[in-house]
Amino acid sequence: MKATLTATALLVLLAGLPGCSKVSEKLNQFSREWDASAKTVTLYSMGGEAVKTYDIGRSKVTRAEDGQGSYIYFYAQGRYVQTNMGYVVESK
Repeated sequence: MKATLTATALLVLLAGLPGCSKVSEKLNQFSREWDASAKTVTLYSMGGEAVKTYDIGRSKVTRAEDGQGSYIYFYAQGRYVQTNMGYVVESK
């Protein structure tokens, strides 16, 4: 019980640090690990052939838009991946 209370207090303290994007990303990553299922992302060429498959664990796949169109991004094996290719996300 004491460890849970200490961990919660630490998270609240870290969340309150303004301007620390690294801390914010670590908190987001921590929360994703608690509530998500393991996933794989498969990228496809315009012809429909599978190009690459990533095992992203419990990471989140985010869809975003810029002035040129939409794209997705995610973290796989500690690396940031961003693409506008066709994709399928599968839960394990």
